[in-house]
Amino acid sequence: MKNLRFAVLLILFLSACKSKPKDSLEISGTVKNISALIQQYPGAVKDGFITLLLFEIPFGSDVQPLQIDSVSVSEQKNSFTLRGTTSATTGMYDILVDREGPMIPLVNDVPEMKVNIDFGNKEKMYSVTGSDASKKLQDFIIDYSNYSMVINKELLAIDSLKQLAAPDSLLIVAANSKNKAIDALNTFLKKFLDNSNQATIASFALGRSAKTLPPAEFESELNKLLTKFPKENTIQAIKKQYDTFRAQAKEAEQRRQLGSWVGKKAPDLVLPDVNGKQIAISSFRGKYLLVDFWASWCGPCRKENPNVVAAYNRFKNKNFTILGVSLDEKKEAWVDAIQSDGLSWTHISDLAYWKSKAVATFSFEGIPFNVLLDPQGNVIAEGLRGEGLFQKLEEVLK
Repeated sequence: MKNLRFAVLLILFLSACKSKPKDSLEISGTVKNISALIQQYPGAVKDGFITLLLFEIPFGSDVQPLQIDSVSVSEQKNSFTLRGTTSATTGMYDILVDREGPMIPLVNDVPEMKVNIDFGNKEKMYSVTGSDASKKLQDFIIDYSNYSMVINKELLAIDSLKQLAAPDSLLIVAANSKNKAIDALNTFLKKFLDNSNQATIASFALGRSAKTLPPAEFESELNKLLTKFPKENTIQAIKKQYDTFRAQAKEAEQRRQLGSWVGKKAPDLVLPDVNGKQIAISSFRGKYLLVDFWASWCGPCRKENPNVVAAYNRFKNKNFTILGVSLDEKKEAWVDAIQSDGLSWTHISDLAYWKSKAVATFSFEGIPFNVLLDPQGNVIAEGLRGEGLFQKLEEVLK
């Protein structure tokens, strides 16, 4: 479902088709506090001037944005006008500062509008007059960003608690706060979509909602918009792409289940530990065991290790332990990584890289990878990472 949501997000900036009488667009306005750009976008200001580029965002996620005009402005020459011939539909347009600077999204619901930009105003960088749709889009983006910042703050708090191996009670409180923040965002999104009477903005908001709405609720909002805007090409495209990726996700899940270890008895694997002693997976029977496949050279593995350490520290006294299985080639690098990352559990490796007996035995194609065994040696989960590892361990080790 993550792939499905990501795919829907790819069409956030698709333009919706709604007939309008004009086929031209003129945007005029002023610019203030150009010097405030230098700190964040040092390359955007050249000899006191910046270049404003006007792009049309064509219909279709596989079509590149089309530049239709540009103008240079400075603190002294701070007024501008951008013009372009547009398609006879209402869609998305962006004013971009020198391709790498900040972006101002607009909707061409009218042939003329004014945009006043103040780079010194961090809360509201621009104001729009004359275009009701562009103002509503700006308000939506600001509100959405505010809700998202609360969620990100809660996620950072959870990460910090895990790093500190905080007690379950604190993690539960933090998780509840995060869930409440997500619920608040989803409530806002559904209310906005229900009240939206402009297809372009509704399409934009629907794309954002794919990140957090549960699949059933996302489908419900999509179907409502299909009913409200039955002839809008953008929403029809979202539906088509959603259906395509939903089918692909279903096929991928079916393939995964066919090759999954879940529900099967784990094969035994015997490899030497760092001291050369032969260690078998079966020697851990009687405990819940996370068999963690990794390597010192694997960046994603090393990035995930703090999460694994936090899980080990929290659950190691609840009939749970970890067995690290490395695909390293050099013993020194393997041992150094164990010590550096604080991996204080048993580790084994035949130092054979991808020719390791572990790869042939468990048939995995990438690392990090893991399988969770119950005390009888049955695989009850696999591929646990991030918060998913904590959730599964909390479920089985109540």
